[in-house]
Amino acid sequence: MMNILMILGCFILSINNITIAEEYVQPVNGTSAIQTSRPAPGLSIIYPNHNQKVRGEIKIYGKARPGAFVKLQVSSTYFKKAYKGEKISKGEGPLKRLNRTFSITTDRNGTWILKEINLTNAGWEENFTIKATSEGKAVSVNVYDHTKPVNID
Repeated sequence: MMNILMILGCFILSINNITIAEEYVQPVNGTSAIQTSRPAPGLSIIYPNHNQKVRGEIKIYGKARPGAFVKLQVSSTYFKKAYKGEKISKGEGPLKRLNRTFSITTDRNGTWILKEINLTNAGWEENFTIKATSEGKAVSVNVYDHTKPVNID
């Protein structure tokens, strides 16, 4: 159900971002005609949104020029857990943890997708940076998982 909602949301967002330009052209035979064209979309990350909370397995997707190669980098910093007797608290950090790079090709609609990546914190809290680069353009979003661990008696 969640996948259907995400795909539907992606579709609605892509429809809102498409503008169709009409321009009058003079064909060779002397008659007038209307030529319809779609401007090339810029590079974007559609999901997740900037400053969004994430946890667990997620999909990352966005838009670029159809057939373009997208280099996706996911990196993170986190704080370790510290134990003070029975209490768990924020420990040493921020420490670098995740640093992964993915190469993705967009489909004919210009959509790229990383189907599965685990963005769960490794300790007290973790901040993730997702950066997409294509054709000299770059865009990034910052997301987080600040879910605190608990002691179970």
